[in-house]
Amino acid sequence: MRALRLCIVENGLVPEPLDERFAGYPAMIEAWLGPALPEASFQAVSPVSGEALPDPAAYDGYLLTGSKHSVYEGADWMRAEIDFLRRARALGRPIFGICFGHQLMADAFGGRTAKAEAGWGLGVQGYLPDDAADADRGAGRVLAFHQDQVVELPPQARVLAGSDHCPHGVLRYAFPALSVQYHPEFTPAYVEALLDRYGGHLFDQAEAQAARASLSQPDLANSEVATWVARFFREACVSASPATARATPSPIDP
Repeated sequence: MRALRLCIVENGLVPEPLDERFAGYPAMIEAWLGPALPEASFQAVSPVSGEALPDPAAYDGYLLTGSKHSVYEGADWMRAEIDFLRRARALGRPIFGICFGHQLMADAFGGRTAKAEAGWGLGVQGYLPDDAADADRGAGRVLAFHQDQVVELPPQARVLAGSDHCPHGVLRYAFPALSVQYHPEFTPAYVEALLDRYGGHLFDQAEAQAARASLSQPDLANSEVATWVARFFREACVSASPATARATPSPIDP
């Protein structure tokens, strides 16, 4: 079994009042995916904290975390990450994005993210496969916490799963990239802590209460999604080679 070196790109930080109870997002991702991908080692880089991104060739693959930020803010670190993603694509490096990472990938590759007219997606959401053949590819009961979502698909992306609230919830690209709008790395306890903190501020208490009640639903798909993502990295990293990489696109080439 080939050892894999994966880099987690930290785009957001756990809110300070919660950071004593909960690990940071890179640690959440490693705890979630690591058991399904034991041959992988994980390193983290934090562009949201001002750290420089690595050379895209430095790792076998990349995972992008969520964030409180919005892609359309257009911060310098976001623009740098978009350029990084396009260079990683040119090298054939597999990429997996979560929530903000899902949205940033869509914008980097020619789609568009916006604040959802449908409002917040909170708590347990039921994601249905777009096709019966995709039933084991990112669908199921999952944990969500987002207001923005992908509203225009990138030209090389296909929808694998979504919900009435978030139709473009799981994307697969023609090159080795996957992304999900929900949070497979979150636990119900962390989502409940976010609802307690932001209910009555970012969204009203009735929405928070409904989302809190949903957390008691059984059979979250976190482990199944981990198995699917682990398979993606194994297959993509084995098939990737310099011979398959095309020329690096310019920063404006989606």
